[in-house]
Amino acid sequence: MEWASWRVMYLQIMDDLGFDTLADVASAERLSSLVGKGRVPNYDAIANILGRDVIIAGPAAGLEKDLESLLGSEILISAGSATGRLMGLGIIPDVLVTDLDGDVGLEIEAIERGSLAFVHAHGDNRARIEEVVPRLSKPFVPTVQCKPFGNVYNFGGFTDGDRAVLTALHFGAERIRTIGWDLDDPFPKEGCDPDLKRRKLSWAKKVLRPYLGGSQ
Repeated sequence: MEWASWRVMYLQIMDDLGFDTLADVASAERLSSLVGKGRVPNYDAIANILGRDVIIAGPAAGLEKDLESLLGSEILISAGSATGRLMGLGIIPDVLVTDLDGDVGLEIEAIERGSLAFVHAHGDNRARIEEVVPRLSKPFVPTVQCKPFGNVYNFGGFTDGDRAVLTALHFGAERIRTIGWDLDDPFPKEGCDPDLKRRKLSWAKKVLRPYLGGSQ
């Protein structure tokens, strides 16, 4: 999704949730400053990893059961705290999309063991960015939700899940299947306001409606 298209919904979301756009910019600038030369894979390398047939794992209560439907030929993308759940089962995702509010130790382990990471900056996670990004030795893709610039990118989306879908589409995915998704009943997470999470997921549904229809 191009910034001109995403900007309208982004500003609506920020206004509805009472978030600070300037804080997003400050966090994006810090992420950009921590991304050294040669740390970002080029477009073709990312597209080759993502492939055409993608399954995106979310952290809903039914994730573990849904894993029984894995075909083996799909590229597995984990969104948010689904990464820690997958790693706990010995499954290393091909790609992970994170704003660093899950088990960052397991996310770092996944990255070091070969997962391509899309690491996201927003106004509330600057401290996590400063903690985690210097520890990463592998190339990764830095993403933002404000206007992109320099070495940080915006493929659209507000939560890890809808960002994962829009990112996969951006890099040419033709078939996207989701598992472990429940945008009406978020999986409980320590330190997370469940009402705010529901409001975020309501926006995620609006973001995804043109792409996934009723399948999310």
